[in-house]
Amino acid sequence: MSLQQTLETIRSAPDPRDEENAKFQIIAPILGNLGWNPARQEILYEYGVGGKEGGWVDIALMGPQHPVALIEAKRPGTNLVQHVDQMLRYAFYEGVDICVLTTGLEWWLYLPREDGPPTERRFAALHVREYPIDQLTDEFVTFLARESLLSGQARKRAKQVLQARRHADKINAELPLLWKSMLTEPDSDLIELVRQRMHEKIDLRPNRDQVAAVFLSSLPHVVPSSSVHRDMSCKDINEQDAGLPPRTRSFPTRKYSKAPIGFRLWGKHYTVSSEEADSPGIDLLMQVIEILHQLHGSSLLERLLDTQSSTGVPYASYNINDRHKKMRDTDIYLYIYLNNAQAIDRTKRIMTIMGHPSSELEILYG
Repeated sequence: MSLQQTLETIRSAPDPRDEENAKFQIIAPILGNLGWNPARQEILYEYGVGGKEGGWVDIALMGPQHPVALIEAKRPGTNLVQHVDQMLRYAFYEGVDICVLTTGLEWWLYLPREDGPPTERRFAALHVREYPIDQLTDEFVTFLARESLLSGQARKRAKQVLQARRHADKINAELPLLWKSMLTEPDSDLIELVRQRMHEKIDLRPNRDQVAAVFLSSLPHVVPSSSVHRDMSCKDINEQDAGLPPRTRSFPTRKYSKAPIGFRLWGKHYTVSSEEADSPGIDLLMQVIEILHQLHGSSLLERLLDTQSSTGVPYASYNINDRHKKMRDTDIYLYIYLNNAQAIDRTKRIMTIMGHPSSELEILYG
């Protein structure tokens, strides 16, 4: 039976009842199709790892002298996030190129010897029931086939994929911020481009304040600067043409009334409350940050202290005032002077900073 046929059989079968069924109904057949032969002692079960303070890993894929990959199996439906740190620690200790956490149906692949927090060392996540068979076949062969692992090609390709993903994540995180910054603090080059295009189209060139005002008025949740955001009435234009200083006009802050009542993250449901926070969005922000803190530890705190909003206000501080709230079990205070929309945006931004796609957070509204 080919790997494609094995995967088709797995997809048509019921979910395994437990970890042992996952190992022998799904994982072992896939490994057999990838060239691993248990009769030649290439697949070792319950392999001791980690030295004196170590433990046992479910499967070791063996090279001529040492394991080249470790696989830890869990019951289908298990939240794999809770097991990542231990798996990476064992794999790093053993010096393997690649390690895997899997339920049989979901496979998370890591480069344990790469730098960065655990989430930044995952280079692939495969879903046997969801991904196209051709894609699954290609990625299993590329990263876990015996020939690929023994030759070093699996690690080489995984490093290329991880680097590309890191670049994409960085661009995806920074691009919206850059664009928002260019609009909320109108970029000189962008304004000049618009003025030039308008001149080409109607043979009239708007002034810089007119262009900036149009940009800002089209943005949600932006409190415009009084120096540029104003209505350009005929009187304004006449006064400007006469050399008089431009008059400014204030605009009301745009409110965001849609409040969250809960959220789902990595298979768990959480309820959002506004009783101990300035808004439900703030409670959501605090809860997600505490979950990330349990996962990432001090690395999260460092990123919160180092990251600033577009207005230059740090996400967190060691100082306390009425715009901050203490983060549980730490000495830092989170900036919470945010409306619901801003709190939700910041929550997603922090997820992305720590290497988690914001799509993993599902926000529930009443």
